[in-house]
Amino acid sequence: MTGTWRLLARPVLKRAIALGVAIGIPAFVLSAGNGLRAVDVVAWLHRSFAVRGLLWAGWLVLSGPGLRTVFVAPGSLGLRALRLARAPRLLALFTLCAAVELPWLALFARGAGAVAAYAALTVSVTLGAAFVSVWARPRGSALALCGLGALLVAGDPPSLLMAALGTLGAPFALHAAWRNALDQPGLRLKFTRPGSALGALYTVHLLRLLRVERSRLSSAFSTAAAGTAGVVLSLRNDPSERPVQRALMVMALPLIVAAAVCVAPLLETERRLQPLLRSLRARRSAVVVASLLAVSTPSSAFAAASGVVVARSAQLGSASLAATLLGWAALLGTAVALWGRYLERRSQRGVATFVAGLSVLALLATIGAYTW
Repeated sequence: MTGTWRLLARPVLKRAIALGVAIGIPAFVLSAGNGLRAVDVVAWLHRSFAVRGLLWAGWLVLSGPGLRTVFVAPGSLGLRALRLARAPRLLALFTLCAAVELPWLALFARGAGAVAAYAALTVSVTLGAAFVSVWARPRGSALALCGLGALLVAGDPPSLLMAALGTLGAPFALHAAWRNALDQPGLRLKFTRPGSALGALYTVHLLRLLRVERSRLSSAFSTAAAGTAGVVLSLRNDPSERPVQRALMVMALPLIVAAAVCVAPLLETERRLQPLLRSLRARRSAVVVASLLAVSTPSSAFAAASGVVVARSAQLGSASLAATLLGWAALLGTAVALWGRYLERRSQRGVATFVAGLSVLALLATIGAYTW
């Protein structure tokens, strides 16, 4: 067990700390003072099937990259060759997965007690490991665990029963993920061959985000989700005659952050493709537009979903608010991408300069939304 920890702990803990910071800061802001409490969140989760499904799905998406690191971290191939005893290995894998699950564990521990926290931990580890196995090799046993876990979450049984079933399912899911995680993905996103340089570059950028930068997409999702929760709570606690203006103001910073986390990998992809683009004589305008669209796409998608959630909670027109936030996200994402490209052309790749520009942009966007 200690050998497994020594080889796998460092990359896993790095992902766990990053996820904890990304979740902890918005959670602290929302729960400060008389804000959102863990007891209220857990109570909503038990009362509403939609809230329960949304929270569990969101957490599995956010923790997925960290859990996958447990099974594919550098050194894991050597551990597989050693054929270690199954019980100590599975216990080490479970504790590493638990490190990634700490924010989820803390939510249920504060909101419902130790038994509910342990139940949520075991079920989340089981589902996350089963999804890792299914992504690499969709087999019957892993698919069955995914289905049973989904039924367990949907049924919301008592905590003791949930903890018992999660404890029984976790070893099977961990073993399946350990056995299959290094295989080539069995589920792949396949696109038709693009017919233009713009379409090809846009597809390459999106595939980079979806296949390599899932942790960045998770951070963008968590930031947008925190902004959505802020808008919903703001409109619920202090109703406004201009809810669209309030939504634009609150969502300005989260949407800028969601777009900013995608800038660096896409610029790196473009640098690597420069020799090929020059040999193919690709137009500069196509290269720039593809980059701008790729940076704006995740934040725009999150903004549209946020608009639907806010509109439903505040009883507003879903289509109009979603379209407004979509356009707002596209505008802010384009500005963020242009700022990143400007610094790239001037060979100023410092994080401080980039963040300073984003701060000014967020301030201007908030003022603009306030005066709108």
